[in-house]
Amino acid sequence: MKILFLTVALLALTVATENHWAVLVAGSNGFWNYRHQADICHAYQIMVNNGIPKDQIITFSYDDVATAKQNPFPGQLFNKPDGPDVYEGCNIDYKGADVTPEKFLSVLKGEDQNGGKTLKTDKEDKIFINFSDHGAPGLIAFPKGTLYAKDFIATLDHMYENDLYNEMLIYIEACESGSMFENLLSDDKRIYATTAANSVESSWGYYCSPNDMVNGKHVGSCLGDLYSIVWMEDSDEKDACTETIGEQFDIVKAKTTKSHVMEFGDLSIKKEPVGNFDAVCKKRVESNIFDQLTKLFSLNADEEMNQSAVDSRDIKLHYLYHRYLRTNAREDAIELEHEISHRSHIENRFSTLRKHDSGILFSEESRILKDAEAHTCYIDLADTYHDICGRGEYDLKYYHNFVSLCNSNRRHEDLIAMVSAMC
Repeated sequence: MKILFLTVALLALTVATENHWAVLVAGSNGFWNYRHQADICHAYQIMVNNGIPKDQIITFSYDDVATAKQNPFPGQLFNKPDGPDVYEGCNIDYKGADVTPEKFLSVLKGEDQNGGKTLKTDKEDKIFINFSDHGAPGLIAFPKGTLYAKDFIATLDHMYENDLYNEMLIYIEACESGSMFENLLSDDKRIYATTAANSVESSWGYYCSPNDMVNGKHVGSCLGDLYSIVWMEDSDEKDACTETIGEQFDIVKAKTTKSHVMEFGDLSIKKEPVGNFDAVCKKRVESNIFDQLTKLFSLNADEEMNQSAVDSRDIKLHYLYHRYLRTNAREDAIELEHEISHRSHIENRFSTLRKHDSGILFSEESRILKDAEAHTCYIDLADTYHDICGRGEYDLKYYHNFVSLCNSNRRHEDLIAMVSAMC
């Protein structure tokens, strides 16, 4: 009888372990975007520390920050001042040129990756998706390429229709990230999603200069993003098997003071423990440095208010400015001046578009993609802009102008012509 009981217990533990999968994505590159890769490696450590099997965690990261020449701690990443190195043991499955929206969607569908990791899930599995990068209305960015909301939702629909999951939890850290789900994600797909910002505002970098200190040195870039820091530090501090998703959402919403944290989809999932997605609810596995995470990552509300936050749209400028202040080097001054000029050029480009004698209303009310037709129009305009003008991080700040164009009742060919004339 004891042997039978032990066998059943072990089988139950195996099933619980096998039912948990995570897909973690840092969608940027460049040292000024340090925070995204640090966020995702911290998320990886949480999954591993909570017992999710490493072979069921799939991680995308360009992986150029830890080894960047600007990094004062080569081979290390920190997501909090004087915190632990979150890069140690962070297994990255898809790096560099493999960090694309096409590869990400293919992995979600469980398609063969020529030996690379892919989701091997069915209707019994729980999936957690965490994305950290730049965004704009109806899109999130990758180092090369763009993931449009319409394509992401289509992939989630495919997964639902093919019984590739039981339930799904999605956390997205990006500017205007609410637009990835607003008017798109229904409440009947067993998916609950939260975002760092609504459809018309920026998300915020955090632990930025002068609060980017580790062991007495300035890292030189923001260490994390506010929304991501709050949910992960909460996860470090709390028992994932007792705290509910709804309780965590309330904490994240209250402490993310610079943007409006949003929620979409099946709200009934909020009643479940966080550990239904990012933990195996048994005694946590032993780890080395990450045994200290609870102490090092606990977030004090008064302390949090004193940390410096920077609008994600301005972080590269912030990074270059503080680098120049530290080095006083001519080459750093030139790069700062180039960035200021580049931003001014983009601002003027979109200002000219808005001044076009078209009678189109450019207002906050016109910045939300209202239906599938508007999403299709928006993709066409954004792709046209990418082809003619290129795509940079700062350009994304003004993509809401394309939403306003698509929400007008102008002929599609006229809108294409207006965007084509911008560069």
